[in-house]
Amino acid sequence: MRKSLILIAVLIIYFTELFSQSAPPNMPHYDKKVAHFGISFGYNQFYSNMIGKENPPFQDTIMGFDSDRNSGFQLMFVSDLRLLNWLNLRFTPGVTFGDRRLNYYEYKNNEFVVKSTSLEAIYVELPLEFKIRSKRWRNMRPYLIAGGKYTYDLGSIKRKKANPEDVMLKIDNSEIFYTVGAGVDFYLPYFKFGVELKTSYALTNILIPEFHTMYSDVLDKIRTQVFYINLTFE
Repeated sequence: MRKSLILIAVLIIYFTELFSQSAPPNMPHYDKKVAHFGISFGYNQFYSNMIGKENPPFQDTIMGFDSDRNSGFQLMFVSDLRLLNWLNLRFTPGVTFGDRRLNYYEYKNNEFVVKSTSLEAIYVELPLEFKIRSKRWRNMRPYLIAGGKYTYDLGSIKRKKANPEDVMLKIDNSEIFYTVGAGVDFYLPYFKFGVELKTSYALTNILIPEFHTMYSDVLDKIRTQVFYINLTFE
C-alpha cells in the first residue's frame, strides 16, 4: 500500500512538471510573501515499537510480541512564515486518525496462540517544522522538513472493561515527536500544490506500567512511529 502511494506521488510530480515546461513560470512573486496559508491532507501508517524488558517475567507464557502497520488519514491546516529566502517556519495543527495493533504470542495449554489488541488513535497534533527549500526551478521547488510536534491522543481516553484474559494496556495520552521528511512544491496558475513524504518518531514512552499484569510486565517501552504521504494546497 505504501509503495503504491509513493509511486502515485512520483507520477504526479513527473507529469505535473512535464506539462509545465513549455509555459512561463506561474506565480513568480509567490515566495516573496511573508506569510501564507493552506490545507493539507493525506495518508498515514502507524507502527508501535514494542521494547521488551531485559529479564521479563512470564517467559514460559509470552514467547514474543510485535506490532502491525495500520493505515489512517489526516487533515491539517497550514500556516507558513518566511524567515529567509530558503527557510520557512510552518505551524500545521490538525487531526490524525489511525490504529495500532499489538500482538502477543503465547504458549498456553500446550499450544501456541496469538492475542491481539487494537489501540485506536485520534491525534490532535501541534507540529512546528522548519522547511528548508532549494532554489526554485521554473514551476517546482524541492524542500526538506525537520521539526517536532506535540500530540494528544483522544482515542486512548476510552478504556473498555474486559475480562482478565483480554489484552489490556494502559497508554499515555500525550506524545512528543521529532519529524524529518522531503517534498516538492509545484507552482500552478492559481495556487501552490505540494507532495510531501515524512516520518515522525516518538521521543516519549507511552506505556504506563501496571505491575502484576502480564501484558504490561513484559514490556519496557512502547514508542510510536508514523509515516505520512501528504498533499498540500496553499
